[in-house]
Amino acid sequence: MIIKSNLNNEQRSFTEAEAQLLFQQHETIKGFFQRDSSVEIVNSLNTLVETFLFSEDSDNVTPEMRVHIANQLRVVTFITKLGETTVKW
Repeated sequence: MIIKSNLNNEQRSFTEAEAQLLFQQHETIKGFFQRDSSVEIVNSLNTLVETFLFSEDSDNVTPEMRVHIANQLRVVTFITKLGETTVKW
């Protein structure tokens, strides 16, 4: 199995055990995106964050809320990176 990511130009071969684990991970991720595409998820998260940040109550944003917003943005970044990775079996 070879995995090629748009994030870099490297190609790496894996052992059979590594390939089996990665195949299971790939199937889990593929199942996750069968309901909603990564684009739909990212757009939804961005809409939620923008709506919250630009609401009239934004003066009351607590440090805990800021952490949650940062975590949502990390999720968006992660989902985008998953979408940029292709797997060849």
